[in-house]
Amino acid sequence: MSSKLFNTRMEEDVKIRSYYGKYIFNSHFLVFMMIAGGVLLYTLLGLRETLSPSVYIDALCALLMAAVLLPKYRTLLKEADMLFLPPYEKKMTAYFKRADIYSLSLGLALPATAAVAVLILLSIGHGLTPIVIFFLLAVLLYFSAFNIRRLSVNTEFNKWTVTAALIVINFVSLMLVLINPALLVAGLLFIIIFTVVMKNNSFKTLSWLNYVQYEKEALQQYYQTVSMFTNVKRIDKAFKRRRILDVLLWEPKSDKFNKKYMYEYLFYRSFMRDHDLPMIVLRIIVLFFIIMFWIGNLYVSLIFSLFGIYLIVLQMSQIYTAQAYLLWPKVWPVSRTYIQDSYIRYSHKIVFVITLLFAVMFIVTHPAQFIYALAFPLWGYMLNRVLSKSIYKKERELSD
Repeated sequence: MSSKLFNTRMEEDVKIRSYYGKYIFNSHFLVFMMIAGGVLLYTLLGLRETLSPSVYIDALCALLMAAVLLPKYRTLLKEADMLFLPPYEKKMTAYFKRADIYSLSLGLALPATAAVAVLILLSIGHGLTPIVIFFLLAVLLYFSAFNIRRLSVNTEFNKWTVTAALIVINFVSLMLVLINPALLVAGLLFIIIFTVVMKNNSFKTLSWLNYVQYEKEALQQYYQTVSMFTNVKRIDKAFKRRRILDVLLWEPKSDKFNKKYMYEYLFYRSFMRDHDLPMIVLRIIVLFFIIMFWIGNLYVSLIFSLFGIYLIVLQMSQIYTAQAYLLWPKVWPVSRTYIQDSYIRYSHKIVFVITLLFAVMFIVTHPAQFIYALAFPLWGYMLNRVLSKSIYKKERELSD
């Protein structure tokens, strides 16, 4: 029974991933990834020829692997399971074993991709034996991290505390191996101690509330990641006031307090009050600036800047789909034309400011090639027009 139940849940989850996957991995995105991957690989190979062995390179490699060696754990449990499944707890072994295998398969792509970059960097100053031991330990850390994360669900430990501890242990263990391969023993000792701590603090029976809540948070985290590329209907929308952003909100003047302009103010307000969107935009900007500054390659900076703007413009379109279909038109019913015109004014202004930030970052990194930065506002404007039209097309299809 438990095996059949998990197979049904897994098929449902695979369908969801396949549905959103076809929107994320479209032809444009795949072409970009191929170009970006090729440029990044070329840059890393160039760095291998120019850089000298350094503890900073080792630390970067250890930190990168430590961050990606965090396997996902998905139980696919639902809230109703807290009521119906506890009597069958002893018969759920097959269910959780299948969940373990499925969960492990979900998190392999990122470590495998990062391992290629780390391998190139580790070849600077390290022989074959230390590199082999490094990756053997990385594999052990991946499976041990999965086991620890799985055990931690049935404890009182906070999810983020466990995650932070895993990153620290991964980093220290991998760094010690690069210093001296014999220190592999220290990494194994860390794994054993952490696992024993988790087992000793586990509840005697399954905490179904913990498992269901963990699965709910993991699913929402997946939807939030997908929302960076396409609209997600299932995501829980929440809003939060950040006082530091209040200065960016103005009070509409009396002549602007009408159906023609008021929706533009409401779009700004939704953007500033959105629980995730402002922080997602900020993280994308910071992440891409770090990549541009660290690699320093002109073509990498240019490609990643254009891709970062593309991601952010995709995010902006969520404001229209999330708000223009919900409460506003019911409280203040107006023609869709006014809402669309307000969104165009709002989105063009926001996108223009964001493209200017990318332009400044690009000029700081490549002052001699500042002329390329002039293309960023034009790129953002064109993307915003194209994506806006696709939103309105879907809206017309729904209304027909």
